[in-house]
Amino acid sequence: MRFSELVKSINHSTENLDLVTARKYIEENIELLKNKKHLLNHNAREILEFMIKRQDAGYRTLDKRELATLRAINMYAEKFDVRGIKMIIKEKPNLLMEKEAIGYLSNDSKVILIGMGVLKKEA
Repeated sequence: MRFSELVKSINHSTENLDLVTARKYIEENIELLKNKKHLLNHNAREILEFMIKRQDAGYRTLDKRELATLRAINMYAEKFDVRGIKMIIKEKPNLLMEKEAIGYLSNDSKVILIGMGVLKKEA
């Protein structure tokens, strides 16, 4: 996709309130758009600025597999299946070290993981 088509697609997506598509395009081309953000409409620029701030703060976007893993942890926590949670943690130990991952966990998951010593209790 050419750059002009990319900008048109992002602007069109934000005008139609299709923010998921706009975010996807921006994520894939964030380095190109940093220098040419004046070509984006207001809403698209706001999304870009938000994503740049998150990137600078150390956050990254999780892929589909990681999100599925977090959903599985939430499902096991809902059923209080500690063994299932331990198996997932054993397979993907670094996932819960990501700042972004904590936001996707349910309260049940957080309580169980704090009890297991995987997460630290917030002050």
